[in-house]
Amino acid sequence: MKALRFKHLFGEEMKSKFEQVTPTSITCDSTMVKANGLYTALLWQTGGGGLVCVVKSDKPTKLPFDTPMIKGHQSTILDLDWYPFDDEYLATSSQDQNICIWKINDLVSDITEAETTLSGHDKKVNQIQWNPTSAWVLGSAAHDQTVKVWDVQAGAAQNTVYANALPYSIDWNINGSLIGSSWNDKKLKIIDPRQSTISQELNSHQGTKPQRFAWLGSTGYFLSVGFNKTQGREFSLWNLNNTSEPVHTTQIDSGSGVLYPYWDEQLKVLYLTGKGDSGIKYFEFVDGQLHFLNQYTSTKPGKSYSFFPKRALDVNNCEVNRAAKIEENALSFISFIAPRKANTFQEDLYPPCPGTQPAQSAAQFFSGQNANQVLISLRPDQQEQQQQQQQNVVFVQQPKPQQQQQQQIIQSDPQDELKISELQRTVANQQEKIQQLQNMIALLQSENQRLQQQTSQQEQLQNTIALLQSENERLQQQLSQQY
Repeated sequence: MKALRFKHLFGEEMKSKFEQVTPTSITCDSTMVKANGLYTALLWQTGGGGLVCVVKSDKPTKLPFDTPMIKGHQSTILDLDWYPFDDEYLATSSQDQNICIWKINDLVSDITEAETTLSGHDKKVNQIQWNPTSAWVLGSAAHDQTVKVWDVQAGAAQNTVYANALPYSIDWNINGSLIGSSWNDKKLKIIDPRQSTISQELNSHQGTKPQRFAWLGSTGYFLSVGFNKTQGREFSLWNLNNTSEPVHTTQIDSGSGVLYPYWDEQLKVLYLTGKGDSGIKYFEFVDGQLHFLNQYTSTKPGKSYSFFPKRALDVNNCEVNRAAKIEENALSFISFIAPRKANTFQEDLYPPCPGTQPAQSAAQFFSGQNANQVLISLRPDQQEQQQQQQQNVVFVQQPKPQQQQQQQIIQSDPQDELKISELQRTVANQQEKIQQLQNMIALLQSENQRLQQQTSQQEQLQNTIALLQSENERLQQQLSQQY
């Protein structure tokens, strides 16, 4: 085994923090907090509807009681994710079955109007994640047992995958061509988001609590984190080229909080922490194995944690990662340092990392193209030049074909429009039900084949037993004749 490069990596809490914070008390599958290069957003406690508090990460302070919020969902918000190619856009999902895209123009007043609202799930949407390479492509998972892949600018789901289970997590792989997921049927499912198929399905952790799925970047491996039969926390490392069984399964501890993995693709380091934990464990990936490095510990437990993108780090102080931590009434930040004696830029600590330039458009993605992430250097002397060169794909909501047809109908007879709209909804619902029935038929056919095979095996076994009994009788007759 090669020597571990980051055995001296350590974490320390930054001095300044946001105080007078009132994080949500709901139980959900998400991390409840997300950070990008400018802002940190967290789910806020509310008596009704859903609230998100957004703060500028570099200006910790005591939050006033009238802190501006994102308001718009009709029910509890369950997940949130920053758009990776423009720090001003945030996606949220809710129990109201909708996904909203918000633009953070300023932090002076409440934001009540979403840029667009994505509707199509039939039950609460508890998981969302942006595609890491393609502009305005979003994945979502909901309690209607489906995963949908959205063209956000078109305002429509392009593909739907039926999973026949409730989702715990989804995670795009490094080039955005696959979605890994974990479900309450104790299975991991690898989804082809453009073919709308489940390409692989694996048995995972046997505990009854939620589990998580995480790709390990370009290594060719992925990770599942969950609980064993005795409710001990564990993780399993899987090789994508051979998924018959895990490479290894490691029990971590007997904690009760669900563990959340964060993968550092540039340094090949895995961070693990759970809701309610006061520490963060981290492991280095070497020679197809995960090796424990160290653990950051704190006197204050964290209600939830999330990591910043690499481009937000302080490279002058050898900061290789930074985590946001929700405490009881505060939002604090933890800085992970790889100590070096030299004061110059450390090339080995900061390989090129993803910037804010998408590798391809949504149209290219849905046509079947794959593209690698567009990487940038973190050298301070190259930052300004790279920012000028990178061009974001500006959000422009495209009119839906149905909307364009309806606009023409409005000019002739508004009543006709209402009838057609109702018929369109009915047709869409029927199509979804038909797809669900087809999936059920496929499952029943598969079960029927399995039962037929069992019946055939039983018949063969009975024939074999009959032959053995006949042979036994024949031998007994021979013996009686001889003696």
